[in-house]
Amino acid sequence: MANGSISLGEVAARSRHIEVACSRCERRGRYQLSRLVARLGEDFPMTNLAEEIADCQRQNVSTTERCDVYFPGLIRIMGDDEMVKTPTQGAGDDDY
Repeated sequence: MANGSISLGEVAARSRHIEVACSRCERRGRYQLSRLVARLGEDFPMTNLAEEIADCQRQNVSTTERCDVYFPGLIRIMGDDEMVKTPTQGAGDDDY
């Protein structure tokens, strides 16, 4: 983890593919991590990946309309079983 960011190589060590989606439109897809690593390098920060791979006309518009690419499965890939669990209903604020 360089500079607090997860690297592409760290994700590729745990999974073969990564899902990509946009919260503003219907676009969804899946990338093969080995190809991304070959193209961008193992040290490429995940925080920059969305901008690198998003091929969207809405990428350079105002903030409220801008393309909003995210990686739906990243927490599952990188997290351990305890981190991925969601809070149960009725649990206190600090209980996860």
